Amino acid sequence: MKASLALIIAPLLLSLGACATPPQPAERPYTEAEIKQFALELLSRSGLSFEDYEKVRRALLDPEYRMSNSIKRRGADTPGGERG
Repeated sequence: MKASLALIIAPLLLSLGACATPPQPAERPYTEAEIKQFALELLSRSGLSFEDYEKVRRALLDPEYRMSNSIKRRGADTPGGERG
């Protein structure tokens, strides 16, 4: 009888004990500089060709540079690669 009572009480005590623990502090959001640094680190390990690496790096560092425009320019530069 004591064993069955202990089996019933143990989960109850464990669940109440979990409620008594203080909540974990929320993680702060990453700053834009941290996100950019992480993206540059990933880019450096990506193994892209130098041309593609420079395009992505330029897009990350210069907010006015648009990847979609560079893709359009590259498509127009290649023979038969004009996109419309």
